[in-house]
Amino acid sequence: MANKSRRSFITSVLACVAFVAAAIFSWDLPVKHVVYYLVFILIVLFVIILVAMGFGALLSWLRRRK
Repeated sequence: MANKSRRSFITSVLACVAFVAAAIFSWDLPVKHVVYYLVFILIVLFVIILVAMGFGALLSWLRRRK
């Protein structure tokens, strides 16, 4: 049996997918727009992670330099 935090994460993901599916079917939202938005969000998230890793490397380098 999965622990509580894993079950909560899975439940949240399923709720999100259900909401997107409901938006597509009930509001006649084009699937193409949903896919473009998802790709855009993933690219933005990837850029944020890269910037955070860069700042972390910079801070690590500055700490070792002293």
